[in-house]
Amino acid sequence: MAKIVKKSWFRSKSFWGSFLFAIALWGYTSLNSEYQTIVEIPLKIKLPPNRALENTPTKNVYVDVKGSGWNLFYLIFFNTSKVCNIDLSRETILDSIYKINKVDLQKSLKYLKNVSPINVLPENIQLITGRIDEYSVFVFPRVTIIPREGFSIVGKIQIEPEKIIIRGNEKIVSQINRWETENLWLENVNKPILTTVSLIDTLPGVVFVKPKNVLIKADIQQIGEITIDDLPINIINGSLPDGHVIEPSFISVTIQGGVELLSEIAKNDINVTVEFDKILNDSIGIIKPIINLPPNISLLKTDPPYLFHKIILRK
Repeated sequence: MAKIVKKSWFRSKSFWGSFLFAIALWGYTSLNSEYQTIVEIPLKIKLPPNRALENTPTKNVYVDVKGSGWNLFYLIFFNTSKVCNIDLSRETILDSIYKINKVDLQKSLKYLKNVSPINVLPENIQLITGRIDEYSVFVFPRVTIIPREGFSIVGKIQIEPEKIIIRGNEKIVSQINRWETENLWLENVNKPILTTVSLIDTLPGVVFVKPKNVLIKADIQQIGEITIDDLPINIINGSLPDGHVIEPSFISVTIQGGVELLSEIAKNDINVTVEFDKILNDSIGIIKPIINLPPNISLLKTDPPYLFHKIILRK
């Protein structure tokens, strides 16, 4: 007896073909119908060259539009040129507050192809503007440098230029005392750095920043240490009183820094001093000397760490 195999409907090619055709037909018919919906549209505001914004207005307006499904679909998902462009560049704005009404907003809608705007929200936009002024401010570097193990940053991170020019709303830019860079993170560094970093794009109320980039310099050297012996003790702001003795008369210091920097250091670059007042006011017989080192050099130790102060009484 022959076995009868019943084919399931969901395995039928003709079923799926009919189903997809029905969806396509429904979609085509639906998209040819007329609809009304709300679309988010970017807001662009162009002020006269002598004015700058003090407040931050809304970035978008919401427009109630009417049109066919096809045109609305294109407007929402593919139209990247749609904009509400408020051009005030030729207006004479004397007051700090300038109001844009609903009619102005609707007239400023651009590139809404084959659809009709019915309403726009918000219905009014209030701009607070001010006179433009120019200031020079210091650059603040958001730069993190992590040297490789055994290396160190010698000196400070240098910025060129140290100051930049900003221009914008006078009330705002007059309160800005520094301008930050973008974040820069460098690690495992074992050689000097010379690179550019961008300044942050802008802040509300600022319309111009120059230059856009600054140069970052940092000297990275391998860490080394040396000991310098026989450094004399110098009394400052006076001279050693009669009968007073400071021992020893010479000490050694061990210093640390970049190897290139250490190679240039001579004995006379290091000054060991004791203040005259400390000698007069000493009551315990032990004085710690002051070690004056060249820039970017650190003191590891002195030998001996203290000086002994004696007073010899003569009969």
